[in-house]
Amino acid sequence: MLSTLIGSRLPQKYRKYFKLPKQPESWKIAATGDTALGRAATSWLASRDKPCGVFRLDLGLDALGIRLGLIEHAERTIDIQSYLISDDLSGNLVAMKLVDAADRGVRVRLLMDDALTEPIDAGLITLDQHPYISVRVFNPFPRRRSRFIALIAYFNILNRRMHNKSFTVDNQVTIVGGRNLADEYYQTGGEQEFLDEDILAIGPVVDAVSDGFDEYWNTPEAIPISVFDDSISREPFDVMLAEGRDFLRRNEDSPYLSQVTTTLIDQFLRGDLPLTPADVDLVLDEPDKVRKIIKRPTSRATEYLLDMVTSAVDEVIVVSPYFVPQKAGVRYFASLVAKGVRVIIITNSLASTNHSSVHAAYARYRKPLLKVGVELYELRPRFSSIDHSRRIKQTLHSKVAVVDHGKLFVGSFNLDPRSLYINTEMGIAVSSRNLARTMASSIMETLPRHAYRLSLGSKGKLEWHYNTRSGKRTETREPNASRWRRFSTWLMSFLPIESQM
Repeated sequence: MLSTLIGSRLPQKYRKYFKLPKQPESWKIAATGDTALGRAATSWLASRDKPCGVFRLDLGLDALGIRLGLIEHAERTIDIQSYLISDDLSGNLVAMKLVDAADRGVRVRLLMDDALTEPIDAGLITLDQHPYISVRVFNPFPRRRSRFIALIAYFNILNRRMHNKSFTVDNQVTIVGGRNLADEYYQTGGEQEFLDEDILAIGPVVDAVSDGFDEYWNTPEAIPISVFDDSISREPFDVMLAEGRDFLRRNEDSPYLSQVTTTLIDQFLRGDLPLTPADVDLVLDEPDKVRKIIKRPTSRATEYLLDMVTSAVDEVIVVSPYFVPQKAGVRYFASLVAKGVRVIIITNSLASTNHSSVHAAYARYRKPLLKVGVELYELRPRFSSIDHSRRIKQTLHSKVAVVDHGKLFVGSFNLDPRSLYINTEMGIAVSSRNLARTMASSIMETLPRHAYRLSLGSKGKLEWHYNTRSGKRTETREPNASRWRRFSTWLMSFLPIESQM
């Protein structure tokens, strides 16, 4: 019965859309030290005085290349948890590599949030046909009615999503951060690119990530995609595989794919990858957060991050693409400033954001934050193009916090009500003065070139300051945003939607 799997909170008439067999439990494969990845990790850690090693993945092409390399060298198991996977270059590359790994006998578990899976339902259910690939969807929508209507009818259930991202191979190497499996996260040529961060890690934290994956995989909210077999049109497995490989062949000479390499994983296997020794903690919400109505920040991830930032003595740098502090957040940052902590917050501008509604909720807190002494920066619209044939908009998507140049967090957590109260989130916290200083320096060095510095003018109005080749400039309204976008965003600020941002 669905009521025993998802709980009595689900209305009876909603249950009829599912046919739920008993979910088979599945757990990590722990004894993998004899794999190639295990030997490389053990060898590197043997001569270090810290339990873990970490490597920053700040470039999209590197982040994709090392994921593909990990899949190629997998011997026992691959566990992927993601909010989104797209039917594009990076999504198909990962899918085809997963099939190759499964053909070698590697067990593949793919856990997707169900909010955005509808366009790829057929592909997911076809992948699930492979005897070594299992696909589950988290907190699923019914398939026999409009998703929009289902969301309206069961808003308190379906509004709550799994925003976690992890990528773990052979229980020896994990990648945790903000990237989903879609082109915009990997510089592979979409209309928009997200500036994002991941951390690759080895050591005991990998086992913790695997335990966390098991916790989500075996939770009642994680439903096998095969449940929807009679309501999703699917292709024969061989046909899907041929179409995927043909799609990649047609694009193999693109300037984007030609730059994707597995060099980093080759370096790791040789012992040459410049990992940083560190103490590392997994920061993970419990999966049953989606069953609870949370009115104050009491989830695992929120409590950890509050403790981490509150411990600051000198400086806190926060990077959050979707930043809605609410009144409580303004008071919190004011208390940090009052005790002598320099607080620097970096988020998207209206011109760079991909969610004007979030910007509308955030905008009302800019003046209060500046008045209490917070330093506020917004990303300027940036454009890049590998082949110079078109301009690609870049949007901030990194979720990072650096405290006192000694500890940092990288993960899926935004400083907004959705991350605090509604969605599940995860990340890893790294204690390393070297890496924290490097990340803080790289962030601060980019601000003069790529961000607006906000301030309050003599009459209390917002001002945006930035540098150009001809000198310093100041704007007194949202820079590089059209009149219509400024007006429509202003209108959205009156909607009672802040709690959902």
